[in-house]
Formats: sequence, C-alpha cells, structure tokens
Amino acid sequence: MRESVNLAGKRFGRWLVLDHCEISERGEKKWLCRCDCGTEKLVLARSLKSGSSTSCGCLRKEKIKEALTLDLEGKKFGELTVLKKVGTKNSAAGVYWLCRCDCGNEVEVLGTKLETGRVTHCKSPVHKKNYPTVDISGRRFSHLVALYPVEGARKKRSVVWHCRCDCGNEVDFSYNELVFFNIKSCGCEKRKHEQKLNSYLTYVAGTSVDIVKSKKVPKDNTTGHRGVYLIRGKYIAKIVFQKKAYYLGVFDKIEDAVRVRKEAEEQLFDRVAEHYEKWKALAEKDPDWAEINPIEVEVRQNKDKSLDVRIYPRLEETKQPQIPSGKSIAAVLEK
Repeated sequence: MRESVNLAGKRFGRWLVLDHCEISERGEKKWLCRCDCGTEKLVLARSLKSGSSTSCGCLRKEKIKEALTLDLEGKKFGELTVLKKVGTKNSAAGVYWLCRCDCGNEVEVLGTKLETGRVTHCKSPVHKKNYPTVDISGRRFSHLVALYPVEGARKKRSVVWHCRCDCGNEVDFSYNELVFFNIKSCGCEKRKHEQKLNSYLTYVAGTSVDIVKSKKVPKDNTTGHRGVYLIRGKYIAKIVFQKKAYYLGVFDKIEDAVRVRKEAEEQLFDRVAEHYEKWKALAEKDPDWAEINPIEVEVRQNKDKSLDVRIYPRLEETKQPQIPSGKSIAAVLEK
C-alpha cells in the first residue's frame, strides 16, 4: 500500500514502525508499530507524526509508577509550587499534589503532569498558553546535552532547546523530541552508521547484495520466518527490494505464507545474487565493459501477486530467458 510519506523503519518515541500500512474506515492511514516492550499495534499516522502517541501505554504506566515514589514537595514546575501530597483519586492515574500558582490560586495536579511539563500553571485566563517548561538544561540525551531553551521558539506546542552534540555541532530539538522521541545525536551517529555499513556492504542496483544473500532472520521477527508477519490472526508475506515492499498475500496458515515468500526469494534474491557473481567475474576481466554495463533490476508485480523480474545486462553465461511482454518469468521458466 502506498503512502506519500513512508514511515516504515522510523521511530516515534518507543514505537518502531514496521512495514505494513492499512486504511481505516475513515480513510486515515494506520501503521503497524512495535513498542519497545514488545506490543504490536496499528497506530494512526497523524498520531505518530504529531507525537500524541509515543508508546502502547507502557511509558505512561512507568511515569505513573515513578510519580508514586517521587517526593515533589517544595519543587517548582513552571508557575506552580508544590505544597503537599493530596493522595490518589484513581489508582490508575497516580498521585495528586496540591500546588500554589504564582497568581495565588491553589490547584491539585497529577504528579506525572508536573514531571512531564504538561501542566505548568492553573487554569486562570491570566496565564499565557501552556507550554512544557520543565528545566532540562545540562541534562544529557545520549550524545546530546541540552544547553538552554530557544526564546520564543515552539515546535508542536513544545519548547525548543539548543543542544550541543558530542561531535561539537550545536542543534535545536524540541522538548518532546529529546524526552520522548529517542533523539540521540545531531545526526552524526546515523552518518557514522551509514559509513560503516557502506564499508562492508556491496550495493548493486540500489540494494545490498550481502543482505540479499543473507538468510538470517531479523531479531524483531515474531514468526521465525523472514518476510512473514502475524497480524490479527492472519499471516502476511512480503518481500522488500530497492526499498520497496511487495506484498505477496494474506494467508490463514503460516506454511502457505512461508512457501510464497520462499518462491519470491528464489525469483528475486537468488537470481540477483547469481547474476551479480557472474557479472563480477566478467567485470574483473573487463572493467571498461563493466562501467558502461552496470547491473539493473526491474521488478513488476502481477495481479496474482507474483513477481516479474528482469535483470540487465543480459549475460550469455546466465542463460537468462527472454521474457515476452505481458508474461511472467515463472511462466517462461516452466517452459
């Protein structure tokens, strides 16, 4: 399923977006996400982007648990000074604290809302719009250290903080990005990772030959089979090539999903890997020929979910069949 912005593989707080998207009854996009605690759930794309959903609920429970043990008496949060503990009104909500606002009003506020900066003053109309004002100056977030809030800057109702990265760069991130979205650096760590990845991966036609050859099952896979996922009691088979996902079908039995995925691997991954080895042997003999004949792979998906795969340049050594227009490679190979 196509989306204007592909969220697959991206992280939003504790959510890691998996490679599956559905359309709700209202026509909104929902992505399958896995929380750091292991829970998988379909989450609205707009909730992920806005930051209104950052976990399956486990983060809130942890915050509540922390608030039950914290002593906030005498501390100040924004314009609120904590006077004393009131107690719990709802066991699921947490501890309430009596606070005095700078305007003189006294209010009871949940400890979690004070700690996260969601409440910084009473509801009197004399106050400005409520923004999180928790002081995180000097606090470290992996490779980033928060220095000071950027005056007047807001990002999605969150205070923007000027930070210094361990690499020396100084960048701005919002409070929510630092506290909830697992921001780790100015971007230098990602660049280092990509450089390290490129140092041992061989890329052909926009994809890694090393990954294509690999039969290793990812750690986040829950079925024990690559490209097979269990969602709402159904097994979904897919294969990803050149950063594009091809959905191969939805099945009641895992055996059927595994079989279809394996067939797709043979048609796509195995053939690309085999073609690359033969192309490489010729390239070593004639580098000039290789330079003007790079490997290109075309993948098309038929209505029955099967794949048509065409690999260039044509190599006599591969004995690759010519594919008539409109026919699948599977049909040609059967002949």
